[in-house]
Amino acid sequence: MVRDLNDQGLEERVLESEGLVAVAFLDFCSIPCEHFRPELKAVSEMLDSKIEFYRIDVTENPTITDELGVQAVPTLLVFRDGEEIARYEGPYSREALNERLTNLMAGKPPAK
Repeated sequence: MVRDLNDQGLEERVLESEGLVAVAFLDFCSIPCEHFRPELKAVSEMLDSKIEFYRIDVTENPTITDELGVQAVPTLLVFRDGEEIARYEGPYSREALNERLTNLMAGKPPAK
């Protein structure tokens, strides 16, 4: 499940969280983001008990988008114990996204 998140919830749900958390920065009017949303949802359902998934609307939450240096959409930031460990820009397929996140869960370095 992918939950909605805003500027106020980021610290509690992501930066103070233990384990892996994936945060997708999306513009809900963007065609690449429109194509990425079902891929993200599918991967979140496959990995639901292992990774927390959130999405942030960049238009409604510009402060945190700027603070985290997100310049393109879609962008997926992955955090472990509150620290960013990976950043993926672009609309990845569910297969590619699943592979990258599974590798991160196994402790492997982030793929490009």
